[in-house]
Amino acid sequence: MPRFTSAVLFAALAIFTAANGVSAQHHELHGSGTTNPSKFFWKVMDMLEERTRTPVTMTYRGVGSSTGQKEFMGVTPAYAPLNHFGSGDIPFPAATHTTLSAANPFIQVPFVIGGIAFFHSVPTSYGEIDLDACTLAKIFSRDITRWNHADIVALNPDFDLDQPITVVHRVEGSSSTSLSTKYLKEECPTVFTQEGSTITWHSSTVGAQGSGGVSDYLAANPYSISYIDSGHGIAAGLSEIALKNANGKFVKSSTDGSISAAATAATGTDRLASAYSDDWSTVSLMNQAGDASWPICTFSYLYIRKDMSAFDPDTAALVKAFALFVLSDEAQAMLPDFGFIALPAAIKKQARAAIELVILHVNSVEWKFEKNTNFPLNMQTMEDSSTAFDGNGERVFSGKRMAYADYERGAMVKQIAALEAAMTTMQTAHAALHPSAWYNDPQTEIDGAAAVGALGFILGFIGIVLGAVAMTRIKGLAKNSGGGYAI
Repeated sequence: MPRFTSAVLFAALAIFTAANGVSAQHHELHGSGTTNPSKFFWKVMDMLEERTRTPVTMTYRGVGSSTGQKEFMGVTPAYAPLNHFGSGDIPFPAATHTTLSAANPFIQVPFVIGGIAFFHSVPTSYGEIDLDACTLAKIFSRDITRWNHADIVALNPDFDLDQPITVVHRVEGSSSTSLSTKYLKEECPTVFTQEGSTITWHSSTVGAQGSGGVSDYLAANPYSISYIDSGHGIAAGLSEIALKNANGKFVKSSTDGSISAAATAATGTDRLASAYSDDWSTVSLMNQAGDASWPICTFSYLYIRKDMSAFDPDTAALVKAFALFVLSDEAQAMLPDFGFIALPAAIKKQARAAIELVILHVNSVEWKFEKNTNFPLNMQTMEDSSTAFDGNGERVFSGKRMAYADYERGAMVKQIAALEAAMTTMQTAHAALHPSAWYNDPQTEIDGAAAVGALGFILGFIGIVLGAVAMTRIKGLAKNSGGGYAI
């Protein structure tokens, strides 16, 4: 096609687009950091992409807290960031904070409370396992290598398992490694002498990539033990170690209230929004007092430049909007689904105020949020404005707009949960009717196989439908895509 003709067509397309109120802009947001809240981020990003009429692409790479911090710091000497925002389960070290703040001031914003827990793959028939910090320190330093060691039996008198212990650890830098090793060293310094996001592990231990790699290894290899973020381990159905806390009580991170208690007990968490650009490295939620307190707790932080006036105007506005939604009541209410705890109200209020203090580009147009009315939602107070506005505007995330695929997936999740509950009921009833091995009776064997086959067919059909929905979603994204990703 001649160049002149192409230019005319593109000009005509632009005029048509503008005349019909269709936005030709495509906004992008790309973050990276800790793997622990990655599923939460992905859901939030999906929701926001569906709630705007303007094409928006958001991505988050779960690369670990250390890598997220390095990408947020960027390339020296200018410290130009390699992501639009970072995230981690550990604050920046004091020295690094000082260096980066001198070049590009930034804020560290808590958005969730989580815990690091120890999980194992000992068969559940052996019962619960109680351990204290020094026994764990001996296991992870390889001073204890078998499950029937005297120190383990002393804490679990009825526990008798003569099997070797396989220790699994994260590879590359991770906040899970940093927090778990910090805890072991602080509580048992004569046994465990290393601390950090990466340490030198004993040659007999096994390395795994990411939280998913650790949970996959535990699921496939019995008699193993590792550390992993509480939400991920619980969601994966792993068995958790009951850990002795500061009050001498054996607790689990999955116990209601065991993690949230740490945030209010710790010092330094009550700072004002204006101090969110200060050093956070002295703030620790570790080993707080309380009978129900879980010992290894942490905030997960958003890392955001304090002055984003040099950013692309649309990107800067999108970073602020994303952070405010993460701190909204709606998003915070989703956190228990991912094994996390929402921020206490006082901390959440200051975190929102800190985001509002971020300086945007002079040409940035801030996003508005529409909830259940045609009035913009104040993201600090979570109250509706008194002035109506155009919910169909280009810079509006509307809670009234969604994809049918999401609705359908939600319905399917409920149906699957009902099927699982029904299957559990059937298994319980079957065990009561047939306490002996079911395969002793040929007819029972046939009936059982038929039931399993029918259930498999139902689950397979649901899988096909979910796959079709996913493909529809992918095609929709491809259709609306404005090209490759650019930072």
